[in-house]
Amino acid sequence: MSNSVEIIWQNETFHLLPEKAIYWEREKTLFIADPHFGKSAAFRKHGIPVTEKTTEDDIYRLSRLIQETGSLRIVFLGDFIHAKQSKTQVLRNLLFLWREEFPSIDLHLIRGNHDLGAGDPWSELNIHCHDEPWTIFKWECRHHPNSNLSVPYFAGHLHPGYILKGKGRAQLRTACFQIGMGHIIFPAFGSFTGLKNIKPESGEQLFLTNGEKVIALPSSKSFLRKQ
Repeated sequence: MSNSVEIIWQNETFHLLPEKAIYWEREKTLFIADPHFGKSAAFRKHGIPVTEKTTEDDIYRLSRLIQETGSLRIVFLGDFIHAKQSKTQVLRNLLFLWREEFPSIDLHLIRGNHDLGAGDPWSELNIHCHDEPWTIFKWECRHHPNSNLSVPYFAGHLHPGYILKGKGRAQLRTACFQIGMGHIIFPAFGSFTGLKNIKPESGEQLFLTNGEKVIALPSSKSFLRKQ
């Protein structure tokens, strides 16, 4: 887990991974939000020429994460498949080959808004599908963030991003983890997704990732693990 960052959240240690996922080492569990597999196929159905390589790359990246972390369980926080038009034979073959490589991993999907449109993944993939919220340990796993909740939760959906400004007009826009005392909002795992610019609320800390490294922005509330 090179270039990951350890944090303490809800008295547990988590690894923020540059690949836009979080690993809970004690339970060998990987959390991922918004892969949007097959999004390029949905675009092609509408006549927009987009290569399938983004989905192939994302599945490869997921395989590499499993191998590096030794994960035994994956929780997908919604939007596993982008749309009905995404459920092509090409995507099915890619996911089946991936599943054959890791047949013993326990897979869970919390249905997001795109999952409701696309339908559950193919049953042969053996993914346990849940309506939100689904509880693990003392936290809710959701797709949609909910600021009114009193229960700590993980969520996706927003595709949070942040703009770093440099000298002059130079700026860099990148995905980020948005972490508060009672929530962690994940960046979108899928590489063919947009970003929503956010600003940290009071008590939140942002962790930026460019796919290679995680960087913590200074905050009045730090979740960084003290070394």
